[in-house]
Amino acid sequence: MNEAFNQRIWSVQVGKNATHAQIIAKRQLREELETEMEKYLARGGQIKQAVNTQFQISHGTADQYNKRDCRCESCVNWAKSKGRIKG
Repeated sequence: MNEAFNQRIWSVQVGKNATHAQIIAKRQLREELETEMEKYLARGGQIKQAVNTQFQISHGTADQYNKRDCRCESCVNWAKSKGRIKG
């Protein structure tokens, strides 16, 4: 009884609209995830860091000039060489 009362007070203090049952369900879900991760790692599974690569823009191409409306010197020179603009 005391634990349930303390959990309700805690949820109000945190500012969430969570009932005690929702807090317990979330805690159980977190515990299930932890046990599944332990099993996965015990079977030899690995957790890899995602690689964040940025898109490399190639100026002086039709794609850059037409689709992205780039008007840098390279793209304008490309457009002139292809007869898209007079210069």
